[in-house]
Amino acid sequence: MRISVLGMGNVLMGDDGAGPNAVATFAAQFDVPEEVTLLDIGTPGLDLVPHLAGVDTLLLVDTVRSDAPPGTVRTYDKATLLRAKLPPRLSPHDPALGQCLAMLEIAGCAPREVLLVGIVPEVTAFGPGLSAAVKNAIPGVVERIAMELRARGVHVEQRPAPEAPNLWWEAKV
Repeated sequence: MRISVLGMGNVLMGDDGAGPNAVATFAAQFDVPEEVTLLDIGTPGLDLVPHLAGVDTLLLVDTVRSDAPPGTVRTYDKATLLRAKLPPRLSPHDPALGQCLAMLEIAGCAPREVLLVGIVPEVTAFGPGLSAAVKNAIPGVVERIAMELRARGVHVEQRPAPEAPNLWWEAKV
């Protein structure tokens, strides 16, 4: 079984970097078997397709629009994502998750299971670093990733001495 845990977002746009931050933090704290891919995919458009095709289970972490307070975590399953109205793509970097899933469904190679773990952002302006509300949500999202993998029979082991996550975009130069 192929499982992908993907962090999506622009790490140079404040809270939009929550997905890559959460996946990097998870990778620093947990060991997973080689059939699990952990990846920061940045801000793909339709080039998201190769990351989704042929995957059995997709766990995607990204920011989501919501009226809920910043830092709130929302989850969406595949059926919900496919039912959502597909907004027009205004730039090549606009997320194209719905379009990619629909295209892969037609081609017969879509992930069997999809779970989007979404974090409501506070600030998505130019500049690296997360707001306090979103930063405080990251540990819960990391635990949610571990829980979702375990629920699917994946052996997830917390490292006895967790590493610091490689958040290269926050490094002081």
